[in-house]
Amino acid sequence: MNKSQIRFARTLAATWKVLRDPVLTNIYMRKWKRQRKIGGTIYGFVFREMYKGA
Repeated sequence: MNKSQIRFARTLAATWKVLRDPVLTNIYMRKWKRQRKIGGTIYGFVFREMYKGA
């Protein structure tokens, strides 16, 4: 796997961990609602946030 594939896989795993945890989901849900003008789903929002941090 190259660097991009590893980054994607790690981001995907982190996104699912966030969405499975009710406390973390609630935190990201509040952030998502504030930035709703961007559009998209909560999954996409969390994925973008995790990808920026990776």
